[in-house]
Amino acid sequence: MQDQKSGNYKDPFEEIAKAIVSIIKDRGGRMEFSDLERWAEGSNIGKYTLRTVVNEMIGSARLKAPEGYYDAETEMEPPIPKVVELPKFTPAELEKLKDYLREYHSVGLLRLFEDLSRAGLKEINEILKEAIELGYAELTPSGVVNATKKLSPDQRR
Repeated sequence: MQDQKSGNYKDPFEEIAKAIVSIIKDRGGRMEFSDLERWAEGSNIGKYTLRTVVNEMIGSARLKAPEGYYDAETEMEPPIPKVVELPKFTPAELEKLKDYLREYHSVGLLRLFEDLSRAGLKEINEILKEAIELGYAELTPSGVVNATKKLSPDQRR
């Protein structure tokens, strides 16, 4: 898809992702997926395209599926979240945590919170929960946060 004015390539999926963020913001930051499907249908966005873009956004922490997913009818279909919501932090803040854990592979919770607070992060608890859910970190019963293999030093963005 070419931008008529500049001739630059525009990713159509990114355009859909921006529209999804916009509609969810307009609805208070949280939306039933069935409502999002109705919006997409009215916007001429196919259901598989919507599901694919939403799942990619969940995987990159641009969206959350706090209530999990419906059981898939077939293995070929993209997962269908019950509800989608905007995270309380930006993907850049998650990247800061990932960079921190690449450097400090094992760190106590208090130290992690102090360091990230000094780095300007606000929703550290939410960011850490997301990192754990996405498999970038694990929390031990003794309060130590460990980076997983997903964040090995040679694993760059």
